[in-house]
Amino acid sequence: MRRIEITRREVDFKQYIRRSALESDYTTFITEDTLVTEGGVPRILYAKLDPELTKYVRQACKNVRYDVSTRTNGLKTTSRIFGFNPRNEIRKNFCSTTSMANEHPVEHGVICDFGQHLTKLYAQYFPDIYALHESQVEGKVRDGWRIEQTPFTSGIVNKNNPLKYHFDAGNIKDVLSNMVVFKKDVGGGYLSCPEFDIGFEVADNTVILFDGQNILHGVTPIKKYSPHAYRYSVVYYTLQKMWSCLPIDEEIARARTVRVQREKKRVAGVNESSLSWK
Repeated sequence: MRRIEITRREVDFKQYIRRSALESDYTTFITEDTLVTEGGVPRILYAKLDPELTKYVRQACKNVRYDVSTRTNGLKTTSRIFGFNPRNEIRKNFCSTTSMANEHPVEHGVICDFGQHLTKLYAQYFPDIYALHESQVEGKVRDGWRIEQTPFTSGIVNKNNPLKYHFDAGNIKDVLSNMVVFKKDVGGGYLSCPEFDIGFEVADNTVILFDGQNILHGVTPIKKYSPHAYRYSVVYYTLQKMWSCLPIDEEIARARTVRVQREKKRVAGVNESSLSWK
């Protein structure tokens, strides 16, 4: 495992946010297993994985149907989320499993289970950050709302997304996201971290662990060389809003109560509207 010590350089984030990542945005390009440190403290891990270990995850990514959506930071993506959803007061005011779990249960299970392997790498190379992450989850995320035997609550599979520069949003702070990448017949699609002056090849069947909330990052353009070309990135993380989720039985009861209250308000509104016409 190669080790690289870096010093963050000052960059004007306004010059990067929401613009496309370019290969010219960095001078150091990482293609081999590397642990990036800052002041001797591990910050980013990049490593190749055993293809036998990931073959079912790759196939699961290929089997899933994807949606085009817009992230909370405004980025449009072709993706599918997995794990668990926090409440959304407008669309779904209760915590729940994601739709992938219902529509693609086998693939969802395979992807979630792979998080256990990433968790081992996380604990091995970032023991202090992992301990913080685990303590946050143990103390605040109730049973039933985390991916089994991991500190993660949720994740996303991105399909062929050359994501513009951004900081991740909504995750618990000062911990790491874990990402595995699968590629076929593509060029580019590198991960750029301009503040560190580093780009990562993120080659087929590789993993990268880093703090996406505190490290500016983007994906360089993806060049497809065949009709069957793809680039999948599977990212595991812990959503802070999952802290508000009640135990599953209580969450179900709460959802029923909220639904009844909404129906009463709707009926009352209809009655008032009909009276106003008399």
